[in-house]
Amino acid sequence: MKEFNVKKFCEDLVELRGNESQVEFAKKLEIKRPTLSLLENGKQMPTIDILSRICSLSGKTTDEYFEDCTTDSLIYLMGSLQENDKVKIEEMAERIRIKEKYELLAKRGKYVID
Repeated sequence: MKEFNVKKFCEDLVELRGNESQVEFAKKLEIKRPTLSLLENGKQMPTIDILSRICSLSGKTTDEYFEDCTTDSLIYLMGSLQENDKVKIEEMAERIRIKEKYELLAKRGKYVID
């Protein structure tokens, strides 16, 4: 799974703007100045259209701003859950791991497990 590298995007955007005012640069990107400010500060994600315009100006590709996710999506999701839900998900994940182990053993020994 890929995730958007907000830090790299913000740094590159500020560098691309250089000494140009936010108002002038925002006009070049066909966005409003407050939107540019939010993008530069990482408080708003760019749309594909805006990202494409920025890449056209910088000579970079959109792929340069996406990287392999180092965090398991389940762990990421669990950060937003209540504690009792986390316990239930951990128990379910453990059952899945155990089932996968039994399935692997069944394939090796040609046993049938329901």
